[in-house]
Amino acid sequence: MYNLTVRGHDISGSHSYEVLPEKIRNAGIKNVQLALGMSFPELPSGKENLSPGFGTYMKNTFMKQGVQIAILSCYINMIHPDEETREEALQKFESYLKYAKYFGASMVASETGNVLEEIIYTEKNFTEEAFEKAVISIQRLVDCGEKYGMMVGIEPGLNHPIYSVEKMHQLVQRIDSDYLGVILDATNLITVDNYTEQAKILQQAFDLFGEKIVAIHLKDFVVEDGKIIPTAVGEGLMDVKGMLDIIGRNKPLINIVLEETKDEKITQAKKLIDSL
Repeated sequence: MYNLTVRGHDISGSHSYEVLPEKIRNAGIKNVQLALGMSFPELPSGKENLSPGFGTYMKNTFMKQGVQIAILSCYINMIHPDEETREEALQKFESYLKYAKYFGASMVASETGNVLEEIIYTEKNFTEEAFEKAVISIQRLVDCGEKYGMMVGIEPGLNHPIYSVEKMHQLVQRIDSDYLGVILDATNLITVDNYTEQAKILQQAFDLFGEKIVAIHLKDFVVEDGKIIPTAVGEGLMDVKGMLDIIGRNKPLINIVLEETKDEKITQAKKLIDSL
């Protein structure tokens, strides 16, 4: 049995916060990773907009449909080259940490940003300077998480300064806190040269810092024109059973987020996973 989760913005269309949880329930899913600005773009959700009432209303509305807001997303560029923009982003994340408990969430999630203004692949992220900037920002957020009793979920990826299992291991060694957690998406760490070793990469992560892994993103992929292209779970090259076996052995009932699996394909992916 797997504790499947969907991203709210993988339910296509414009939905109210009453309709979205109903659609998630109808797909047979009981957990959501919720990015407020992506699921409800017309609803103000900046650092100045959150409140205990906002969070509690959202939690109660989702729970009426039996859906838990398991992860609250606040994806920011935490090493943005413009200092003022970076500071605004960090303050927004800190506000999400403050109010996440009212949503019923167990963590606030983000990737680690980019040395450029946009999140794209660049080897400029792979410097020690970029890593140190990430450490400074993440340490600040973790300190805030400790203050409010809320975990900071950090997701590594090739477009970021925390770009490998080894770099993630280095980060968790630098920041010694129970409030730093890892959201692991092995597909974010593969290239056309090593995609056949995806399960090996996942197992390596569990071996190095398994106690820190607090959620899993399951994202299938194909290889086109020398690039890794995400696709719905069950429609690509990912060894779904092999990945699930590793997850089940190491972290039973962890939140497994079906990423890039949208609408009716959520139900298809759930049927596939249930059959395994």
